[in-house]
Amino acid sequence: MTVAKIKNMEDFAAVSGISRPTLSKYFNDPNSVRATTKLRIEAALKQHDYRPNVYAINQNRRQTRTIGLVVPNLTDPFFAGIARTLEGLILRAGFTPVLLSSHDGPDQELDNLESLRAIKPAGVLLAPLGRASDLAGVAAFAQDCPTVLFDSNLDGIGE
Repeated sequence: MTVAKIKNMEDFAAVSGISRPTLSKYFNDPNSVRATTKLRIEAALKQHDYRPNVYAINQNRRQTRTIGLVVPNLTDPFFAGIARTLEGLILRAGFTPVLLSSHDGPDQELDNLESLRAIKPAGVLLAPLGRASDLAGVAAFAQDCPTVLFDSNLDGIGE
């Protein structure tokens, strides 16, 4: 006999006997539910080997617990070191990092920003390409999403 694979939170709620709203509350903040409920959910997660789709959970939110990190080139030891440090800080702050490289190209830089826009990050840390950046494109992104620039300044764009 095979057990049906749990595909979504509704399936998990049904097999675990825990309400969908309670599960949603737990996945938003595990400490927001009672300790006994938290233990029940964690036992059910382990028993059923279920991992929620964070992108599906975040679909209806204005922003997520994701921080985008975009650097010009990850093969450059300078940016690799910065990325490693920032990624650790993002994780310690309780966020999920999404690390992208622009491969030293302005089109890829904009593609990265558009990919991030789609997942509604809480913010983006961007090491822009500088003069090579598409200033209008980066500015438009920074208007929609909290953006902190580092390593290079683009006048009037981001923080």
